[in-house]
Amino acid sequence: MGAGLVTACLLAVVVLADASSAFLQRRQLMALADAAAIAGAQAIDVDAYYAEGASAATGLDGRRVPGRVRDHLARSHAASTVPGLSVERIASDRRQVLVALSAPLRLPFLSEAVDVRVVAEGRAKLAYRGSD
Repeated sequence: MGAGLVTACLLAVVVLADASSAFLQRRQLMALADAAAIAGAQAIDVDAYYAEGASAATGLDGRRVPGRVRDHLARSHAASTVPGLSVERIASDRRQVLVALSAPLRLPFLSEAVDVRVVAEGRAKLAYRGSD
């Protein structure tokens, strides 16, 4: 009976440690995706900005958004912080940016048994006072 109790306690510790690790890895990836999306949302259309000022007429420059996102990821050393990180998608229109990142799930105990990639999306919206 004692051996069964010890086994059950060890199994519970393993499951809790792996679940906590997965949760923290996903939160880290979400924070990275959010920060990258915010960096991409700073790629405004400079010509419209100088012509119209900071107003609803100013939007994002879709050609510059992916470069800003990738620059942010490089400056933050994301690839060394999150091994196996890959950019799944960078999308933008004139108002918002979507960044999807993925990385392999690294578990302290059951990493050999689980081959899963964690995916997280971050969004940022360009908005000025008075606009929606």
